[in-house]
Amino acid sequence: MHLKNKICLILAALLLISGCRENTIQNESDVSLSPIVSGEYGYYLPYSVSDAKVIHNNYQGNSREPFDIGSQALNMAKKYFDPQQVLVQEGAILSGEELERYDAYQMRGLGLLRYMTSYNPEGLNPERGSYIDNDNGIRMYNPIIVADIYEIDYVQQAEEGVEYAGFTFVIVLNGNVTYWQAQTNEDGSVATDENGDVLLSEQSYTTEMSDEQLFTYGSVEAGARLVNYLRNNHPEVGNLPIHILLYRANDAASELPGKMIGETYVTDRTSSYTRLNQQWVFVPSDAFRELNAIVANQFESMRTAIFEHFPSNVGIFGRAYFEDNYLKKMNLEVNIQATTYIEAQSLIQYLVSLCDLFQDADYDIKIDVLSDEQTIAILTRPANETNVEVVMNY
Repeated sequence: MHLKNKICLILAALLLISGCRENTIQNESDVSLSPIVSGEYGYYLPYSVSDAKVIHNNYQGNSREPFDIGSQALNMAKKYFDPQQVLVQEGAILSGEELERYDAYQMRGLGLLRYMTSYNPEGLNPERGSYIDNDNGIRMYNPIIVADIYEIDYVQQAEEGVEYAGFTFVIVLNGNVTYWQAQTNEDGSVATDENGDVLLSEQSYTTEMSDEQLFTYGSVEAGARLVNYLRNNHPEVGNLPIHILLYRANDAASELPGKMIGETYVTDRTSSYTRLNQQWVFVPSDAFRELNAIVANQFESMRTAIFEHFPSNVGIFGRAYFEDNYLKKMNLEVNIQATTYIEAQSLIQYLVSLCDLFQDADYDIKIDVLSDEQTIAILTRPANETNVEVVMNY
């Protein structure tokens, strides 16, 4: 079948599917959107922009972080909130001012992302003036551990419009923590002022906290405080279920996404957190080979074959995502400086055939093909399938 005929059939199928979707309209502006992909969530409109977006923009590590957090959170929420029973909408419970605000009269910061104090009891960061040991003998005073909070709301159909069914809140924890050290007296003791408060160094320091340290603080302190705050201050939350995720953010300069390190599902005020084992690694890398030597060898075979037939101006690298040390997805990027249409098409079709190297793949494969930094094709192969889907971008 000619390519033109294939495209026409695909477009016809898409139009047929679109025509069969039932987008329930509650009134002139409310729309319930069915999921595009089976098993995923549908969405509820109109879309309302939360003023918390300003806070996210201030603290996000990189431009991809909100998408990484959102996609991971929704994927993990499926075991608690059935996509066939609920719709997703932008978080509307926590406002930007609740996350962070400034009291100009008292000249002090307030909100969930600030320190816990007598005047800011809802703060999720450690109590101001206190310290946390970094397990290396250093007392970290006023560490900034909690960086942000992302919210996802789940709604379900009611007699008039929709009603809340539950929530996911992602507590973003800094992997590299900023803190201060205590000033000391001549005898080495901690220096304090006339009120007994510890005098801190003017210079701040940064250190990396382990996943275990962040999990402990996030579950015991930040997570518990957030649930209590929501139950006490938001009647619309009431006793509805709350899904809390702990996300370890990577340094802004890192090319790897962060990861979820813990979660809980709360139906009252008490919670029991589950430790999560997730990680992203570069492809190729020693870490990738240690986690899955078989796929690492298959990748090297692909790279060797590409270099053999396209000897110049071709690069290939990627990132792999693991859960409990099992490979779940591999995202590759192939760059070429193609000078002709034939060169670009040859590479794309060769990449499709090279995907056969990854045999018995129970993980998703995605390959972005770029020429002069512009995407010209995207190749995808879902887990446990053999067919490669190709979307051309020219």
